[in-house]
Parts: sequence; structure tokens; C-alpha cells
Amino acid sequence: TNNMKELLASDKDGNASLPLVGYKIEVITGDRRGAGTDANVYVVLYGANGDSGKRVLDGPGNKFERAQTDSFGFKTIDLGELNKIRIGHDNSGFGASWFLDKVVVTNEKDQTQWFFLCGRWLAKNEEDGSIEREIPASNANGVAS
Repeated sequence: TNNMKELLASDKDGNASLPLVGYKIEVITGDRRGAGTDANVYVVLYGANGDSGKRVLDGPGNKFERAQTDSFGFKTIDLGELNKIRIGHDNSGFGASWFLDKVVVTNEKDQTQWFFLCGRWLAKNEEDGSIEREIPASNANGVAS
């Protein structure tokens, strides 16, 4: 069958390429009034070897609430050194505005961690009205102001 092929990361010629690696994504919502969102949140990881593609971050329970840390995991090719992420939401649901403090990404193969410090709203009605942000990697776990 052809279905097995889709599970393998492959290059443009359809040849299986780099082995898959697990990434843990920890998303920290800020501690301020109205910070949480009910919208659907997604992330793209960008590294030296390519990107993860758009991954929707969902699971059981109420995610992305005020002052809460939510953990997600997915497998993708080994992206190498991460240099940025793109994170956003679809602005759906009641109270879609979201204050993102930071994102911590861990490569589960070698436990390398990267920190993506945001400290900004992803909201149509706050700041610049953007619901998607590109955040450069930081190797230090700072506190976004």
C-alpha cells in the first residue's frame, strides 16, 4: 500500500530522508487578565535542516489558559539547530485574544532546549492586531516582560 510512505519523512523525490525525532513543545500563557484563548493554536518549527510544517496544538482539557503551561509533542525530521518558530491561532471561539509568554522546545533525542520569548498579545484587538508571530530562538530562559 501507499499509506506507509506518508509516515516517513521524505525529500522531494519521495526518498525517505532523515529519521524522525520527537519534539516536546511547552507553551506558557501569560499571567494577565484575559490572557487565555479558546482558539485553535498552531506552531511551525524552523531549523537548519528545514521546518516541521504547521502543527495544530490540541489535546484533552482546556488549553492555553491564564498562567498555564501546556505540553505537546510531535515527531518530525531532525531539524537541527532551531532558529525560529511561527506560532498563531485561528481567532475562533469566544475570547480568542491570547497573551503568549513563551514557548520552550526540547529535542527529545538529545534533550537540547530552545526558548522562544514572546511576551506579546496574539489578538485582533490588542497591540498590532496580529494573531501570528515569528519568534527567534534564544538559548536562555528569560522572562518575557
